[in-house]
Amino acid sequence: MKKSLMNLLVVFIAIALFGCKSYEDYKNERVESAIKHFERAQYTDLPTDKVLSLKDCIELAIENNVDLKVYSLEEKVSHEMRTSEMLGMLPDLTVSDSYVHRDNVAASSSKQVHGTQGPGNYTYSTSQDKTINYFNVDLALSVLDFGLAFVNGLQENDRMLLRNQRFRRAAQNLVLDTVRVYFQVASAQRAIDITEKLLAECKETYQQIDKMGEDGKISPYRAFDEVSKFIDMEKRLTNYVRSFENSCVELRALLGIYPNANIKVDDSVLDKVPEFTLPDIQLMEQIALMKRPELFEMDMQRHVNVLEARKTIITMFPNVKIFYDYNEVDNSYLYHNSWREMGIRSAYNLLKLPQKISRYRALNKQIEAEEYRTYAQAIAIMAQVRIAHANLLATKERYDINNRINSAYTKNLQKVEGGNDVSGEVSQINVSHMKLSTAETEIEKLLALGNYYVAYFRILNTLGMENLDTATVDEIKAQLAEARINADAELQKAREEYEESRAKKEEEDANKPVDWKWSDEIIN
Repeated sequence: MKKSLMNLLVVFIAIALFGCKSYEDYKNERVESAIKHFERAQYTDLPTDKVLSLKDCIELAIENNVDLKVYSLEEKVSHEMRTSEMLGMLPDLTVSDSYVHRDNVAASSSKQVHGTQGPGNYTYSTSQDKTINYFNVDLALSVLDFGLAFVNGLQENDRMLLRNQRFRRAAQNLVLDTVRVYFQVASAQRAIDITEKLLAECKETYQQIDKMGEDGKISPYRAFDEVSKFIDMEKRLTNYVRSFENSCVELRALLGIYPNANIKVDDSVLDKVPEFTLPDIQLMEQIALMKRPELFEMDMQRHVNVLEARKTIITMFPNVKIFYDYNEVDNSYLYHNSWREMGIRSAYNLLKLPQKISRYRALNKQIEAEEYRTYAQAIAIMAQVRIAHANLLATKERYDINNRINSAYTKNLQKVEGGNDVSGEVSQINVSHMKLSTAETEIEKLLALGNYYVAYFRILNTLGMENLDTATVDEIKAQLAEARINADAELQKAREEYEESRAKKEEEDANKPVDWKWSDEIIN
């Protein structure tokens, strides 16, 4: 009775704690979360006078980015799951204590069914009390479950390492995005400094053109053409202001702080042109194949499948269970009120064996597919390295072109401003137009320089590296040389197998009859 009341109480508590929710409940919860998240975002802000360098932005992004924190928490979850699976190797230890009471005597009779009737009492008799307390301690170890729990622990360890590689790749992508947006903000910030004064001159130029048109100094067609030129230029310059605000919001979002446009970065990095020293393209391809987290992730996933195949092999064996029991009963009719038992049980489901064999074969095919998928990913990564390298060269060439154009515009503008040929309102309009055009080439040069920086960081991203200094490159070269020596025999065997399969295929193609009809259809 007491136990039933306890169970009923547990049911009521579960209903109270885990009751279903209606749409209104979720709606109210969403309102509360909206207020909480908004207020929380307000506290994550920067001092208004702080100027952030590229290093500061990267450090803030790694520290505060919410998406990166999610990957970090997923890694911690995998760590706890690994511990949970390893604890599954412990044996089962069950302690039970039950109290039983019945309102009448548990009595029964017996009847002789064979042979002559002998002495004895065949009336109703009892062998247990009305109230009995049962106490039992059961310790059992399943060898099969122990082996499966051990392999599960190895799999969870691989998944934990896999999550770590995902976190590492997410951090690399975050750094690249931060660098990209940082230089967008820096270029636009410098562009605003250049264009603010020029936009004010544009308004004065409009007034001059209107006055010259009214005075008849220029024709209406010339006035319309000049105004159109300045309006188009003003639109382009104004777009830099809009781009600056959007980039500021995006940068603050990447840094994990309140996303408004109040941020200032150090744009002095645009005052110099860096010279990036890179290894040769083939070495960079090998570095990417060594360091990219995606390849590590696929290797780990393949090992998880290998362990899954081993688990399938384990399940093909009979399940052996070793047990030890201790029992204690306060029944007064028993000769012994406590006793111990020890034994071993074995069970084998023979009809499940074909299914296990088929599953093992399927997992082997899955492992082979993972190997080819890893190779395909390696080919794609090498292509990414070459594309990123070509992009770096293209952005550098684009910057050189923009720099030459800006130098020519600036030189011509200085000649015009320093000479005595500027006289009259028409000439002033031409000079204003030259100033705006020169400013636009200056901005394009800054944007190209920012893209050049971003292209270098994109190469680092495709290589899966944080830097490419000389010491790091030399260390990687030594690792590659050592690995090549260790794998020389295996590489030679792979070459021989390839040559053998190639010769066999050529022989088969030579002996294969040609379907001229099919060939004619293709030609026609």
